[in-house]
Amino acid sequence: MLFVGAVTLAAVLTAPDPDPSDHRQLLVCAAVFAAVAAILTLWRGAPDVVLHSIIPLGVVGTSVAMALAEPVGLTPIFYLLPMLLAGYFLPRGEVAVNYAFALACCGVTLATWVDPGLRLAMFMAVALILGLVTGVVLALREQIRVLVNRLGELAIHDSLTGALNRGAFEQRLEAELARTDRIASPCALVVLDVDHFKRLNDTQGHAAGDAALRALALAVADAKRRSDIFGRIGGEEFAVVLPDTGLVGATAFAQKLREALREAMGEVTVSFGVTDARTAGRTVRGMLHSADIALYDAKRQGRDRVVTAEGEPQWGAKGDEIVGRAATLSG
Repeated sequence: MLFVGAVTLAAVLTAPDPDPSDHRQLLVCAAVFAAVAAILTLWRGAPDVVLHSIIPLGVVGTSVAMALAEPVGLTPIFYLLPMLLAGYFLPRGEVAVNYAFALACCGVTLATWVDPGLRLAMFMAVALILGLVTGVVLALREQIRVLVNRLGELAIHDSLTGALNRGAFEQRLEAELARTDRIASPCALVVLDVDHFKRLNDTQGHAAGDAALRALALAVADAKRRSDIFGRIGGEEFAVVLPDTGLVGATAFAQKLREALREAMGEVTVSFGVTDARTAGRTVRGMLHSADIALYDAKRQGRDRVVTAEGEPQWGAKGDEIVGRAATLSG
C-alpha cells in the first residue's frame, strides 16, 4: 500500500501543474513512503503490532501530503488506499476505528491548511466515499468468506449424504488413532454397505438409490455420538469411527444401527463389518482392511447382519441370536 501510494504520488507530480512549488515536499513524502515500504518488505518477521500500524501510518502520510499540497487538489483520494486494505484484511471493529481515525486526521488537516470555503464539502466527500468503498469491500469480503467456507465443506463432504468423503474420513481416522494411541484408549471402526444396491438402482431407478443413501446417512447421524466420525468411503459403503470404544461396544452400536436402518429403509437391508485398533494394528489401512474382511463375511453369510473381526461374537438377521464366527463359517 505504501509503495503504491509513493508511485502514484510521484506519477501525479509529473502532470502539468500551474504551481509546482509543492513538488519537492511531496517528492520527499513519496520517498519516505517508498522507504518504509521497502523496510516492511524486507522485515519478514515483523510483529503484529507493526503490521496493524501500517493502516494508521498510511492515513497520517496522506494527511501530511494533503497539508503540503498547493492547492489540496486530489490528494484526499489517497485515504482510499489504507481504508481498502483495512476493509479487506482487518476485523470489523478495527476497520471502524481506522475509519474514524482517517476522518479525524482529514478533519484536522482541512481545518488547519485548507481554505474555509472548501472544508465542509471536501470533508463530506471524503467521509462518504471512504464509507461507501469500505462498506463495499467489507461486503465482498464476507461473500468471499462464505464462498470459501462453502468450498471447504464441499471439499471434505459428500454432496449427497453430507458424510465426510474418503480422503477427509481417512485423515480424521488417522488423527483419532494417534490420539487414542497416545492415551492408551480403544478405538473401533464400523463399515456398512447397502445390500443389493445395484439391483435397487436397476429396478427402482437412481432416485430411489439416492433416497436410500440419504435415509442411511440420516439414521447414522441420529445414532452416532458427536465425537464419532461418519464418512462415505465408496459408492454405497460407509464407515463410522467410534473413539474410546472397544470391539464389544462397537458391535452393539452396529446392531442397534442395523435395526434403526431396517425401520428407516424398509426392505433395503445393510451389512456391517466391525473391527478395532487392537485387532487391526492401529493403522488406517489395517483398520479398513480388517473391517472390510468382516463386511465380506457378512455378505457371504446372507447379508443384513453384523460380523466382527477376529472371531468375536456376531449378531445375525434374527437380532438376538448370537453365533460364534467360526461355527457360522463352518455351517
